[in-house]
Amino acid sequence: LQVNNNGVISFDEPVRQYTPDPFPLVDGHPFVAPYWADVDNVLGGDIFYRQTTDPALLAGISQDITQYFPKSPFTATWALVATWDHVAYYGSTSQKGNTFQAVLTTDSKIFYIMLNYWDIQWTTGAASDGDAETGLGGTPAHVGGECG
Repeated sequence: LQVNNNGVISFDEPVRQYTPDPFPLVDGHPFVAPYWADVDNVLGGDIFYRQTTDPALLAGISQDITQYFPKSPFTATWALVATWDHVAYYGSTSQKGNTFQAVLTTDSKIFYIMLNYWDIQWTTGAASDGDAETGLGGTPAHVGGECG
């Protein structure tokens, strides 16, 4: 797994491109895009990630999954939690920041992905033809994924 700066988690190689392409991608590489965009955390924000087998965290994740899929009991045995915290957009002249998270989890048989959003203030960086002051316009962020 690779947690990329641009709001993408990739599985076999990094996704270095900041302006998102339409799904499905031509190369077919698998990835999850909680918020594929022109992120620039040098201008502001942090990116954190961790793999975990912590029983308390996995119990909370399992509860969240079971809440939405009550007919499919699930007990997580592993998770990756990646958080982009108040990240800026490339070319930003504002204090706008986005906070979003991806949780990838499994019980070794079934795999779930949860995408969580706290505060979304911009959609597009300057490299994707977005406005430097508003973070809007151009080619906006994409959310989703591809199994490959």
